[in-house]
Amino acid sequence: MTAYVEECRRELRRLGVPDLLAEEMANELEADLSEAEADGISAAELLGESDPRRFAANWAVGRGLVSPQPPRKSRKWLWISIAAGVVVFLIVVPVTLGALAVFSTASVSIRTSRAPVPVRSVVIPNLVGLKACHAKRIALESRLRVRTFPKSRCNAVVVSQKPVPGTLVQWPQGALTVVKLRLRG
Repeated sequence: MTAYVEECRRELRRLGVPDLLAEEMANELEADLSEAEADGISAAELLGESDPRRFAANWAVGRGLVSPQPPRKSRKWLWISIAAGVVVFLIVVPVTLGALAVFSTASVSIRTSRAPVPVRSVVIPNLVGLKACHAKRIALESRLRVRTFPKSRCNAVVVSQKPVPGTLVQWPQGALTVVKLRLRG
């Protein structure tokens, strides 16, 4: 029975019962088992539980040393659902995207022969007063081409621009509007 008592002692410590109390409880259990054996009572009759870890946990909860923990649920379904998600992500999604790509290219070629080319519109930003490098970056972010007169230096300041700020420019996909900037400095 000493193996049973040792297992209970380890479980009490694992549950967070202070060492002094865990040792006291283990000694008490050992004394109870010895006394029961002397009286002819089997350990199974005395303990009622054959699992020392469960016995120790119930005993610690009964004494108020640890809070009762809900039984652990099986995580089997969690792992199965994760595996299914990985399968879907690695196999089904690429296959579906590949099929969609085939269908979308076919439909685009049909659409482009029947429908007009998509038009994109942009409002020309106000670049006057900005340094040349900053103005170029803003224009490029708006998908506009930039020409500067005289040749660009980052310290130069934009004094005028064509087309004027606020102009709404529309162009077919792929074509770009050129913004001409006059610099000083």
